Amino acid sequence: MVSPTNLTDRISQLRENKQASSVLNSGEKAPTPQKKKVAVPKELAFDAFMTVSYTLFLIALVGQLFLILSLDIF
Repeated sequence: MVSPTNLTDRISQLRENKQASSVLNSGEKAPTPQKKKVAVPKELAFDAFMTVSYTLFLIALVGQLFLILSLDIF
């Protein structure tokens, strides 16, 4: 069998082949890409670290407010 002499002959020969690559047959049987869904939590989980952090922050604010007011009054 004679080998193709230019690129056009080679492409046409590959198109005739049933086992050609998916690039050449992209219009015929293109697989549909699967969409990836982002996992969204249904409920917010209890976060103990943030609860402790906010509690300490509020205690510090109340303590500072108490010290400021006590120094101004006395």
